[in-house]
Amino acid sequence: MKVYIDTNILLDWIVCDRPCKEQSEAILSAAKKKNFKLLVSTQSIIDAHYTVKKMGVDYESFKRYIDQLLLFAEITAIDWLDLSWAMTFHSEDLEDDAQYASAYNAVCDYFITRDKKLKGKNGEFNPMTVISPEDFVAQMMA
Repeated sequence: MKVYIDTNILLDWIVCDRPCKEQSEAILSAAKKKNFKLLVSTQSIIDAHYTVKKMGVDYESFKRYIDQLLLFAEITAIDWLDLSWAMTFHSEDLEDDAQYASAYNAVCDYFITRDKKLKGKNGEFNPMTVISPEDFVAQMMA
């Protein structure tokens, strides 16, 4: 099983007082145990660094999380195919759409996000399930 996490899941894991920290930690812990293949984009890592830096998290602390992530996750790049497809969505959030396109093109089974707009992309012709961290953890524990 291949699971792609959105930036907000990475932020939940790094930042102490995030709303879904417990679920995000459970997801990453399961990936560490090789319960599934975890994918995260370079864009998510860059965006997460930008966000946590503004919150006062120092670079060395951030780097320790990313060094740990590199031990069990596959880091992917958003390429031109992903970006060009994302631009056809005509939404107001190119970053989210590019992440979604990257996950789709990597043939992931799940795209975990708290973004409710992306959850609307589930459909009968879409083999990838867009799911919240809470719902994914509930399925994982079942």
